[in-house]
Amino acid sequence: MDWTLVSRVANPWGQIPMSGGGQAVNPRVQEYMANVAVTAARRDCVSRRHHYVPQSYMKAWSFDGKRVRVLDTVNGLDRPQGLRDTCVRENFYRVTDPLGSPHNQAEAMLSVIDDETARLLRLLREWKPDDDLDFDDFMSLAVVLAFQRNRTPQRKRLLEAQDTWMRTRALQETPTLTTTKFVASLFQSAYGAADEHSTRQLELWDDPQSRFITSDQPVILSTDASGCSPSTLTSQYLWWPLSPSRLLVLSQNLQPRKVVHRTLTRREVDRLRAAVIRNAEATIIALPHDTDLPAGRSLRRRPQLSVDCKSVDPKARRCRIELGTGYGAETLDRTCLPLCAMVARG
Repeated sequence: MDWTLVSRVANPWGQIPMSGGGQAVNPRVQEYMANVAVTAARRDCVSRRHHYVPQSYMKAWSFDGKRVRVLDTVNGLDRPQGLRDTCVRENFYRVTDPLGSPHNQAEAMLSVIDDETARLLRLLREWKPDDDLDFDDFMSLAVVLAFQRNRTPQRKRLLEAQDTWMRTRALQETPTLTTTKFVASLFQSAYGAADEHSTRQLELWDDPQSRFITSDQPVILSTDASGCSPSTLTSQYLWWPLSPSRLLVLSQNLQPRKVVHRTLTRREVDRLRAAVIRNAEATIIALPHDTDLPAGRSLRRRPQLSVDCKSVDPKARRCRIELGTGYGAETLDRTCLPLCAMVARG
């Protein structure tokens, strides 16, 4: 296949915004990832309550510095809830070492990432249109986003669906996904995911009316009219609400500026709010005075994740594998014909 040059965009950073999957990591990321490595060698973390969304992030929606308003999409309760009790699970990152001993050191490792996340949140929430942004901060942001996207229960469910599909549909001898494997995958894939983020345009979108909401899946991808599952390669936007009034965006629309700043209309804010609600697993976080949240029957619909495949060329015994996301009472998993190329090779 021949490639055709369609456009040229000046690089505002003056450096290549990629790490090559971790081969050329900038100094800022090197520093805290070295701290992660040091922390990994210890066994000093005894905490069993593990936050998969940092408290420093959720605090932007707090009305008293200790609590946030939480809409529970499972039971419909809408109430103030402590930050310590929000987006947290018992032993969520509990892993087993090669000797068979369980421990919670992964929680301590992620706390190093959370410290960097808190620093970047302060920087980006306070950023003004005339401010500059360092290359190291942009590259660190790409890594932090990779961790936040992939550390949630929803992401773990997707990996479990992939694992199940490999065994039941592709007839592969794949061991059941464990928390240890999930945590290992989280750290091993961080640089590759970060490179997908850093090749996008950084944008900050503001809503003067402070109508942004967030959820227990705070980093989301925009969908298009095709209905295909979004990915970092195809989605126009990656959205991360930073506060009720500021949204971080990684866009496909490259420009010769480090940061593009916009003020949104009500229609654009509503689009973002709908995406947050659609992608929430069990928790929606909003300001106390927000009167435009879902209720009643709409709360019974929750995101489902599945892995599916369908025939592309029956004669060649080939199929297309898709990661499905839906918003309904049932998953998108359907009866699969044994046409997968992996089966054909077996």
